[in-house]
Amino acid sequence: MKRSEDYRKLYESSFRDDAVWLDWMMRQIYSDSDLMLLDDESGTRTVSAMLLRSYGWRYFGTNLDMAYIFGACTLPRYRSHGYMGRLIDESLRRALERGDALCTLIPATASLYDYYERFGFARAVYIDRERYTALHHFDTAQGYGPRTAEYSDFNRLESESDNTVLHSPGEYRNIIDDLHLDGGDVFAVGRDDGPVNAMAFAVAHREIIHVKALYAHNNMAKNAVLALVRRKFGEQMVVVDCFVDSRKRALQPRGMVRLLDVYQLLNAMAASEPSLQCTLQVRDDRIAGNSDRFTIADGICRRGGDTPDLDVDIDTLTRILGSSEATGRIMGLRATHYRLPLMLD
Repeated sequence: MKRSEDYRKLYESSFRDDAVWLDWMMRQIYSDSDLMLLDDESGTRTVSAMLLRSYGWRYFGTNLDMAYIFGACTLPRYRSHGYMGRLIDESLRRALERGDALCTLIPATASLYDYYERFGFARAVYIDRERYTALHHFDTAQGYGPRTAEYSDFNRLESESDNTVLHSPGEYRNIIDDLHLDGGDVFAVGRDDGPVNAMAFAVAHREIIHVKALYAHNNMAKNAVLALVRRKFGEQMVVVDCFVDSRKRALQPRGMVRLLDVYQLLNAMAASEPSLQCTLQVRDDRIAGNSDRFTIADGICRRGGDTPDLDVDIDTLTRILGSSEATGRIMGLRATHYRLPLMLD
């Protein structure tokens, strides 16, 4: 049996996606090179599997590599026997060996957050949701009009943020295909003859329009692109998944982060602001290279140093790096909220 067939059977045993979407996923998303499998003790049956996918990650002006765990599944009768735990440990080793700075995932159910915390993943990705009733009118400023949604515009808009996933051209096409399979679409607006300055990715579910991600330079551009969404789907409630900022309050977990290479991240942070000076003692029970003392000074990070200003475990460090700018400054570091939009989950 082909490895892809093994994975499809395992996936179908754990998830309830329809056949059309699953056919598309196996054709467009699945790759033998991303596949990780684990057999039972006899070696005759594959019982656990996942895809360890590769993405870019923008971290304070530096482009790093990120691993993303997708479609982790175990045959029902083999669950709670440690198979998935062994596969997760192996996936972290593989991601570290190929140079990934961090690993992310979106748990399939809320109960799995506790499970993944055992492996050093932190509940560190949050969203807020803005809700607009069916009667809400999105004012459109004069000069804004629809634009063709090109990858170059999307890449420019998402690259304007830090601590965020970066999607390749192929991933952008997958996002659009996934939206279309669900009856959704991508919308873009620009002003006069200028570039695209707002994009929205939206689907309609029952009586709700769900905007999965929205990028906008200002409120006028935001209203203009939401007006396009409303024009397409009609007068329904609009729910917008928002990136977290310091003003948000009603936060919901939307993913987890596992730091793989603390040195790589801290070195990028140091390069972004040479005035930073801080010494950290980090403890990581699973990745030995992260259990060390790190000193940030003069635009670089080096291992070693004098008495640490911070002594933290890997979970705490992950949360600090994904906290508000103000919290980071208190700790002597740079911080901004993690952004993990438009991931296949």
